[in-house]
Amino acid sequence: MTATATMTTPTKTDAFEALQARYPKVRKPIVMALHILTQDPNVSLDDAKARAEVHGIRITAASVSAAQRLLSRQDGDDAPKPAARTQAKAAAPAATVARTPRTRPTKEVNAEAMITSIVDKIRSEASADAERIRVAVRKAIAVLQAVVA
Repeated sequence: MTATATMTTPTKTDAFEALQARYPKVRKPIVMALHILTQDPNVSLDDAKARAEVHGIRITAASVSAAQRLLSRQDGDDAPKPAARTQAKAAAPAATVARTPRTRPTKEVNAEAMITSIVDKIRSEASADAERIRVAVRKAIAVLQAVVA
C-alpha cells in the first residue's frame, strides 16, 4: 500500500449500490428493503419505512415482502443442488421436442341445429320477459285506476 492510497470502508450506500448492481431489474424500493433486511432481518415494517425514508425512498409492505422473497432465493443459491438434477441437466442436450398437431373431433358438429337452438332459446326468453312486462303494466294500470276512482 502506498502513502497516497487510503483504506476505504464500505458504507451503507456502497452496499445499496452493490445490491442495485446485482439486481438491475428490481425496483429501487425493493432493493432498499432488501438492503435493510440484510442489515437487520427482524426489523419491523415501520422501522424499515423510516430507514428507507432517510435515503429518500418510500417502501411499502409489498416491497418488504418482495425483498424477503429475494432474500430467501439468495439464501437458496448457497445451498448445494441435488446431484441427480445437475447431472440430468448436464447430460441432456437442449433439444426441442416436436409437438404433434391436434386432431379434430370425429363427431360432426351440426352448426345449423346449434344456431337454431340458440335463437329459439333467445326468443323464448324474450317472450317471457315481454309477458312479465305486460303483467306489470296491467297491475300498474289497475292500481292507477283504483286511485283515480
